[in-house]
Amino acid sequence: MNTVTLTKRVCMVAGDPATDSELFRKITWRLLPLLCICYVFNYLDRTNVGYAQLQMREDLGFSDAVFGLGASIFFLGYALFEVPSNLMLAKIGVRATLLRIMGLWGLASAAMIFVSTPTQFYALRFLIGVLEAGFAPGVLFYFTLWYPSRRRAQATALFFMAYGAAPIVAGPLAGLVMTFLNGTWSLRGWQWLFLLEGIPSVLLGILAFFVLADGPARARWLTAPEQQRVARLLEEDQATNGNRTSHGFGAALRDGRVWLLGLISFLVILGIYALSFWQPTLLKMMGLSVLQVGFYAVVPAVAGIAASVAVGRHSDRTGERRWHFAVAALVGALGLSLTTMFMHSPLAAVFCLALSSAGVASAFTILWTVPGSILANRGAAGGIAMISTIGGSAGLVAPVMVGAIKAATGGFAYSLYILSAALVLAALIFVLAFPMRAFRPAGSRGASS
Repeated sequence: MNTVTLTKRVCMVAGDPATDSELFRKITWRLLPLLCICYVFNYLDRTNVGYAQLQMREDLGFSDAVFGLGASIFFLGYALFEVPSNLMLAKIGVRATLLRIMGLWGLASAAMIFVSTPTQFYALRFLIGVLEAGFAPGVLFYFTLWYPSRRRAQATALFFMAYGAAPIVAGPLAGLVMTFLNGTWSLRGWQWLFLLEGIPSVLLGILAFFVLADGPARARWLTAPEQQRVARLLEEDQATNGNRTSHGFGAALRDGRVWLLGLISFLVILGIYALSFWQPTLLKMMGLSVLQVGFYAVVPAVAGIAASVAVGRHSDRTGERRWHFAVAALVGALGLSLTTMFMHSPLAAVFCLALSSAGVASAFTILWTVPGSILANRGAAGGIAMISTIGGSAGLVAPVMVGAIKAATGGFAYSLYILSAALVLAALIFVLAFPMRAFRPAGSRGASS
C-alpha cells in the first residue's frame, strides 16, 4: 500500500472534511447524472400533453375542458398509488422500482398515439399517473440513504435542476417534432411527440437497474472505508437530529409536520402544474407559433435551474431553510403577479415568468430538504410519499381550475393572481409553523430554539 492510499484511508476513518467532500462528489457524480436524465423524461411524460394539445384539439376536436380534466385525472392515479409505491421501494430497492415505474410508464405514454376519443384520453392519462406514482418521492427517499441532511439540499437542488432543465428540452423538442415530423409515416406531430418521449423511458429504466446501487453498502464502486464513512456520517446525522429507527410509517402519519409540509407542497405545486400545462397556451395566445412557443419556454426554465442550484448551495452552506424558502416563494408570487401586466408583450411576459420560475424552483428545492431531516427509515419513505401525495393532488386542481377560469374570463390573469396568493400563503405557513426547533424530530430531547 503506497503512502497516498494509506493517508486517504486514515483521513476517511478520521473524518477529514476535504476527504468527505471528495467522497460525496464521487457519490453525486455516480448517482445524479442518470437520475437527472430519468427526471427529464419524467417531466416530458407528465407535461407533453400541454404541447400536444396545440394540435390534438384540431385533430380530435377536444375542448379545453377535456384537456383540463385529462391532466387532472393523471394526478388522481398518481395520488392513489404514491404511498404504496414508495413503501414498496423501501422493501425492494430503487433499482427494481425504477425499472418497474419507467418501463411501464414509457409504454403507456407511447400508447397515447392511439387516442381518438375523450374516454380513451382519460383512461390512458389515469393509467400513466398510476404507473408513474412514486418516482420523484422515491428518489428523494433514496437520497436519505446516501446524504446526511446538511448535504442533502445541494443533491436535491441538482435533482430538481433536471425538472427545471426539462422545459429547455421539452419546448424546442415539441416544437421541432410537431412541426417537422407532422405527417411522417402517416403519424401526426403530436403522435410522434408521445412516441419519442415514451420509448426512451423504458430504456432508461433498464439502464438504471444495472447502474445504480440500492445503498452505500451495496455500491461496488465505493471502497470499504468509503462505505463505512458514509454509514458513520448517516448514523451521526440521525443521532444529531434525534431520528429513531422505530419511527415508522404510522408515526410519520401522526406527525403534524408531515401534513403541514404536504399543505405547503400543495400550495407551491399549484403554480408548478398550472404553468407546466397551460404556459404553452398562454404564450400561443400572445401570437407566437408552435415553434416559437417551444423556444420561448426555455427562458423560465434556465432561470429556475440557476436559481435553485444557487439557493440550494447557499442554504446548505448556512444551514438555514425557513427564510430561503419564504423569500423564494414570495419572489415566485411576485413574478406571477407581474405577468398579468404584460399579457400582450411576449418578451416582458417571459421575463416575469422567468422570475416566477426562479422563485418557485428554489422554494420547491428547499422544501424537499426538510422531510429527510425529521423522518427516518421506513418513516421517511412513507412520510415523503404522503407529503408528495398531498402536494401532488394540486395536479387534480390546477389544470381544471385554470381551464375553468380561462373559459369564464377569456384569459389567465385571475388564475395567476390565485397562484400568487397560494405562494404567499405557503411562505407564511412555513415561517410560522417551522421555527428552527421544528426541524428536530418529534420526541427528541434537548432541542434548542
